[in-house]
Amino acid sequence: MIIPCLDEARHAAGYAETLLAPLSAALPSFEVIFSDGGSSDGTVDLLWGLSGSYPGVTALAGGRNTFRASLERAVAEARGTYILFMEADLSFDPADAAALLAEMKKSGADCICGSPFLGGFLGLPLHRRLLTTAANTLLRLRFGPRLTSYTQIFKLYRADKLKTLRFETEGFALDAELLIKFLKKGWKVSEVPVTMRGRRGGASKMSVARETAGCLKLLFRNPA
Repeated sequence: MIIPCLDEARHAAGYAETLLAPLSAALPSFEVIFSDGGSSDGTVDLLWGLSGSYPGVTALAGGRNTFRASLERAVAEARGTYILFMEADLSFDPADAAALLAEMKKSGADCICGSPFLGGFLGLPLHRRLLTTAANTLLRLRFGPRLTSYTQIFKLYRADKLKTLRFETEGFALDAELLIKFLKKGWKVSEVPVTMRGRRGGASKMSVARETAGCLKLLFRNPA
């Protein structure tokens, strides 16, 4: 599991209970890589503490990094057969990683998307719900309606496939870019229903203008 972080001290302080405990209960083994993008609120110290206290937990930090660079660095370090991206605010339940993994093993898929459009939304502000619905609707019209969740950052990839791809898009639209590349290569993609929750504490790092621009770029170019 890879979690990019930027000024997430409020969440990082509780990761032992909110992240690592559910993962331990749901999975027989796992690796968690925190990739810090240049936090200034004490997040890095908390991540160092977790990495020193829990086997299989790694913290990467050093300078100011973009979202894309944070993910690239962590993907290069990942050692497992599968890689799951997850948001630092835990908008998805860590225990649901087990459902994605079970579906991947059952279906033989190369990527499993956790889809709140098949599951549900809980406490997500109306403007965020409208934005994500609009973005996914446009991406479905452009790249195929079979999948419902292009933009949500809760996807499980086969590591050997993911590591062959170029990461080009900045911001959260990168997750949609990677999914589109999987589809274009003919790799098998499936979905499972999950619940997406609104942020509980801390400030969102999402810029509506930047993410809208990123989505529009995907619509008008041809990721390869």
